[in-house]
Amino acid sequence: MKGTISDEIEVNVPANVAWELYGTLHLSRFIVQELPTLLNKVDVIEGDGSTGTVLKITFPEGTPGIPYFKERFNIVDNEKRYKQSQVIEGGYVDLGYTFYGIRFEVNEKDENSCITKFTVNYEVEDVRLASHAFTMFEPLQTVIRSAKTYLTNKTHI
Repeated sequence: MKGTISDEIEVNVPANVAWELYGTLHLSRFIVQELPTLLNKVDVIEGDGSTGTVLKITFPEGTPGIPYFKERFNIVDNEKRYKQSQVIEGGYVDLGYTFYGIRFEVNEKDENSCITKFTVNYEVEDVRLASHAFTMFEPLQTVIRSAKTYLTNKTHI
């Protein structure tokens, strides 16, 4: 079974400003610092934030389910402003998913605003496991909403 989940939000900052957060390792640091109930730690295993980078993402102690996962950035396109990653170890792979990928993109609306969007694509053989894919939906919504507040406040200080 294949599935897709996505959400988007308008942000009143130029697309290039939003991409400085979403297109780099700053997003992981932002989540750990600003949303510590979502992530405890992010370790860079390999790379510098560009295509091929591998991160180990550890959840806070006591988080039900999966303690960590490793994610590889399959595509980081600074020109088109999108980043596509895939869980390669732990997490949803350990739960039985054959594919679990997350895409963040920043689309220019006009010179002073943009749309930030996340999309989760997944494949799982056991249909009963498909509902687990939705457990990342709310945390990812929290990330884009918190990032909106951060970016808006940062540019208006």
